[in-house]
Parts: sequence; C-alpha cells; structure tokens
Amino acid sequence: MSHFFTRTTRPTYQRGFTMIELLVVTTIIIVLSTIGLVSYRQATMRTRNSKRQGDMETVRQALVLYRTDNSTYPASINWNTMSPIESYLSVTSMTDPKNTNPYTYTYTQTNSGTGFTLCYYLEPDPGSQRCLANP
Repeated sequence: MSHFFTRTTRPTYQRGFTMIELLVVTTIIIVLSTIGLVSYRQATMRTRNSKRQGDMETVRQALVLYRTDNSTYPASINWNTMSPIESYLSVTSMTDPKNTNPYTYTYTQTNSGTGFTLCYYLEPDPGSQRCLANP
C-alpha cells in the first residue's frame, strides 16, 4: 500500500489594505473636508454680515434718540468711544468684524444736522456698500 501524500496549500492572507482601498478612503475624506470648510467659511461670512447690519441698526436708533434730545444729529461719531451717542448705547465701542479696508463703518451728517448716512460693506463683494439714511 502506498501512501501518497498530497500537500494542500492554504491560501495566504496578507494583512493591511490595498492601494485602491486607501485611495478611495483618502478621496472621501478630502471631499468631506472640503465641503465642511466651504460651509464653515460661508457661515462665518453670514455671521459677520448679520453683525454689521445689527450694529448699524443699533447706531441708527441711538442717533434718532440723540436728535430727539438735541434737535440735531452729531457732526461726527468716534467709533472707538461712541462719543457723543455713548449714553444711548450699551457698548463702549463698535467696529466692523473685519475692521480692515474697506470693511469699516462710516457716519456722515447731512442736511446741516437734520439727516445722516451710515455706511458699511457686506461680504464677499467689497464693492457692495450698504447705507442707512435718515432725512
């Protein structure tokens, strides 16, 4: 009786990932990160624009109260101290969230003290100046 021994080979499994799997996972991570960054930038831009609009409305209301008490609007506003309307506001200074050119607040007295214009810029287009005016 002869015994034939057959050698059976078991499949060998390699540990780790293939190059294709790594590339697919890396691509997915990059795409998701890009979407997240774009969303974050847009959200922060909208937040800064909302703050600008809120600041201007607050200053406008303070100016109207100032005129009620003084019969004229102030000739100028110091944005660092909010002088002369500081008593009508709860903040001691007000600046644009970016506070770099052209993103600054401006105030102009018009019609010999019977009117004013408040101007500011919205992002992302620095050419999009918005103004609030009281006659």
